[in-house]
Amino acid sequence: MKNMKIKKRIINFILMFFVVAMMVPVTASARGEIDLSQPGDLTLGYHSQKTEGSDEIVPMVGDSINVYKIADVDRYGYYSIPEEYKHVFPITDLNKIKDQESWKTIYQSLGGYIYKNHIAPSATAVTDANGEAHFDDLELGIYFVGNLTTKKDKYLYAFSSFLVAVPGLDENDEWINPVYHVIGTVKCEITYEPDILTYEILKSWNDAGYENYRPTSIQVHIYCDGHEYAVVTLDSGNNWRYTWEYEEGHEWTFAETVSGNYAYTTSLTGNGTTYRLTNTVVPPETPDEPDEPGEPYTPDEPEPPTPEEPGIPDLPTVLGAIRDLPQVLGARRLPQTGQLWWPIPILVIAGVAFIIIGVRKNSKNL
Repeated sequence: MKNMKIKKRIINFILMFFVVAMMVPVTASARGEIDLSQPGDLTLGYHSQKTEGSDEIVPMVGDSINVYKIADVDRYGYYSIPEEYKHVFPITDLNKIKDQESWKTIYQSLGGYIYKNHIAPSATAVTDANGEAHFDDLELGIYFVGNLTTKKDKYLYAFSSFLVAVPGLDENDEWINPVYHVIGTVKCEITYEPDILTYEILKSWNDAGYENYRPTSIQVHIYCDGHEYAVVTLDSGNNWRYTWEYEEGHEWTFAETVSGNYAYTTSLTGNGTTYRLTNTVVPPETPDEPDEPGEPYTPDEPEPPTPEEPGIPDLPTVLGAIRDLPQVLGARRLPQTGQLWWPIPILVIAGVAFIIIGVRKNSKNL
């Protein structure tokens, strides 16, 4: 009998211990929330070595830099695409991107659309004597930074377009604002008396089952450093390709005009001097037809759900640690949500109830 009382007391103690442990706030992330009341502050530094292997650093002075806001961010760090850009993005959920190539695909696709539609930059700044362009009072989000190609003292300095997030993340994985980002020699290609190269644009179709609805031709707008270079027609007659010659060191972007019975999404990939525009058909949504005309359509009975083994659930990617993001984003991983406080009152009530039950049982057994 005495052993039973001891066992009950041990069980009650264990229950109370777990209840108290459960009262600790449920935390989804240690990272704080973004202060949306603080405007964005961004500084971009454009520096380069004068010649390959030289220690002399040359700041880009007096050059205009344009930035375009292409994504919004909420206080938890969750990115969303504005309505005007949704049909342009080859990847619609920015929070699930895990590799630099995906970000590259996005800004390559955005450049041509921005230039073709003459979208005004969100802000413009001129590089100072230190080669720095400073932007203040920015709306928070992700920005497309236009490329910079300039000739100084017979040298051609070429800085590619990229994406940058405001605010960014520091080495401790905390939000920082202002953001300071130096575009150094890694992103600058320098050419003395640049060579003339042959460039090529190719059109691919991802439209299996809809080949008969493919347009007979498309128009492609070619932009060199943001300025329209040519408008060309691609069709089966030229094997859906166009080639041209131009000096090296410039950035090429593209936009297209497609007509037809179906909508297409477009993605752009580049490899050296060859670029490929891929159109993927967007089939219309059609309701299921009944098996026989005149008979009511009866949907299949849903299969009962199969219980899964208990374990850790797959949380949305935005909650997890996403590594290997491009440094130009100013973030090593995507944002995570904050603390969840709603379970605390319920756990407190349950804990008090367990304690009362345990005390009463102990008093009866004494």
